[in-house]
Amino acid sequence: MKRKGPTLGNVQVAYPLAKVFKQACKEYREADAAVAKVEQQSKVANKALNPLADVFTLKQRQMEIGVVLLISAGAYLEQTINDYALTFIDGNWYEEHLDNLRTVTKWIILPRLCQNKDISENDPAIIAFRELVRARNAIVHHKRRELDSHAVSSSNKTAAESARFWAVCKHVESTVDNLIKLLTSPPPKPDGK
Repeated sequence: MKRKGPTLGNVQVAYPLAKVFKQACKEYREADAAVAKVEQQSKVANKALNPLADVFTLKQRQMEIGVVLLISAGAYLEQTINDYALTFIDGNWYEEHLDNLRTVTKWIILPRLCQNKDISENDPAIIAFRELVRARNAIVHHKRRELDSHAVSSSNKTAAESARFWAVCKHVESTVDNLIKLLTSPPPKPDGK
């Protein structure tokens, strides 16, 4: 299953997902700082032209950037785990047997298969990744909530989704870094030490 040497004839489009993700991280940090600054100014000065409108506009921009951030992070991590697998596994075999696994599952199974690295489902990086996937899925597979019949339940679900979104945005850079470290750390030695 492992490659014996380089293969010829494989090509791929080089989508610059790492660069897109890093740019989104930078823009999100800037937007977060701008929101914090306006919120602080409105508390201190109680003046400004219209601090509430300023905060609303900045929060809307922060959310837009957050959407790009989470979608690009998810795509970048999927690209990373697929590229990782294809360094060790024949492309056709991978596509036939493993390509359709859920992305989180790939991050647990592929390091074991490729380099005998045990990554626990309870690893903090995997737990954070699951939250990232949930937040990303809420964006990509958006669902409306009925307010008529179950107003409190719907409101709670919406509040939880929103809280997850902001929390994941805040920590997405470290989530990505920690997952990459799982792949780049040396595999265990054959004797287990």
